Amino acid sequence: MKKVILIIIDAMASRVVQPALEKGLLPHFQQLVERGVFSRECTSIFPSITPAATCALATGAYPFEHGISGAYWYDRDQDDIAYFGSDLPAIMNEGMDRYINDFQIKLNIDRLQVPTIFERIEQHGSLTDAVVNFMWYRGTVAHETSTPLLLKLTPGVTLAESMIGPHTMFLGEFVSTPLYGNTLSARGGITRRFGFHDDTTADYLLGMAEQDCLPDFTLAYFPNNDFDSHSEGPENAITTLQNVDSHLGKLIEILGGIDQFLEKHTILMTGDHSQSDLEENPGIHLDEVLKEFQVVDAGNPWNTSEELMVCPNMRSAQIYMQPELWENRKAVIDCLLNCPEIDQVMWCDHDSGLNGTDQPAFYVHTQDWGHLVFKPAPDSTGDAHDVYGTSWIWNGDLNAVDASITADHQIKFGDYPNAFERIATGFSEKTGNIWVTARLGKEFCLPSMKCNPAGSHGSLHELDSTAPLIAAGLPDDFELPDALRIIDITPICLQLLGLETPRQPGESAINNPQNSQKS
Repeated sequence: MKKVILIIIDAMASRVVQPALEKGLLPHFQQLVERGVFSRECTSIFPSITPAATCALATGAYPFEHGISGAYWYDRDQDDIAYFGSDLPAIMNEGMDRYINDFQIKLNIDRLQVPTIFERIEQHGSLTDAVVNFMWYRGTVAHETSTPLLLKLTPGVTLAESMIGPHTMFLGEFVSTPLYGNTLSARGGITRRFGFHDDTTADYLLGMAEQDCLPDFTLAYFPNNDFDSHSEGPENAITTLQNVDSHLGKLIEILGGIDQFLEKHTILMTGDHSQSDLEENPGIHLDEVLKEFQVVDAGNPWNTSEELMVCPNMRSAQIYMQPELWENRKAVIDCLLNCPEIDQVMWCDHDSGLNGTDQPAFYVHTQDWGHLVFKPAPDSTGDAHDVYGTSWIWNGDLNAVDASITADHQIKFGDYPNAFERIATGFSEKTGNIWVTARLGKEFCLPSMKCNPAGSHGSLHELDSTAPLIAAGLPDDFELPDALRIIDITPICLQLLGLETPRQPGESAINNPQNSQKS
């Protein structure tokens, strides 16, 4: 059995990578493509935003299963704000100590509701695994932590003494597993986000290769492309991808050249989402759109006078309502639809009008493309099926999700790939009563929350949601699904390792939910 290396490049977009390959700008990526597979469409989840999407990559689960509802959400059961963005006012409202400890411990231990790929691998004692700079790391091995000097000097900030991860674990300047008794050196410091940086990831990955310490499965995460795409625009961040390509070339060279590398390793490279371009003034100020209602300040808890809590997730946002307001939700929906910069308004409610069954249905209302209500059909009795075999029924205008029906009764999606499954799996007890998405070029914000200057993501749109998959060194008899999703990556890796999978790659996420397999 070959060793498996999974490289995740945040916000790697097919519309950037494919032309760069054609121009010869990514020669080591191209080496893998020539000896393997290039799939242009590996579809993200909804919301197409980093914490939820990277969690889907690390678990094979959708948000309704793994419990991570974006980058900013409200946990009703715990009366608790979960915030993983970078806006300082929201961080300070939550509290710096809580923010850091939520990232360090609570996110993986308490908030995550399904097993990670590391936990599944570690159920089999003969296999080893490693994580490099990835925010989802929960495993079975305790690792001692260290605290960067600046954080030691920050009042009120204390870090846990240990973290539970895979056999080998590198998380910036916080965790570094000794190899053969030696601690690897890697570039860090505040200019490299305390080690959560491409240079650090490369240093650790190359260090493992040089010491012949790559385990059976390695997940390495390169975050810079997301930061640079936000600040410069996705197409202008190509130099960041070229730097990753250079790191990849060094890895291949250390491991004996491309032929020997692929003889002993299977490598997969993908992203968690992509990014679309923003206009010069992209902000949709939801406090102004909803000015007739009392809205909670960003990062603050509810109090008795407030009617709405709005949690922007870049180009999507979730809106929580007090129960009495939800009963009269039409006023809120009308305010949202009156904003020309909002694309879709979506919610989940029970509906017996479609097929007489009182099961959840999903509503999509738009200003220009009509209204739609849909839900999965029991026993394959629906109006049409998607590429994963799920049957669906609906009333209304399919233009609301840019869908059409083929001659063989298959649903074909345009600008919003796999929209039915992604919407249906994006709602859970953790999500807001309403999700809204922004039109291209726009991003949601609240007072004191900044908008990104050039690129963004989070919506259902193809430009936010389509990453490539490059795979090489696959066994001759191994077949990838025709319609790839990021939730298929964990099952693919487990299959390559000869392990059981929570669901088969390419299988419906509606008919075979992981809810029964939660940790």
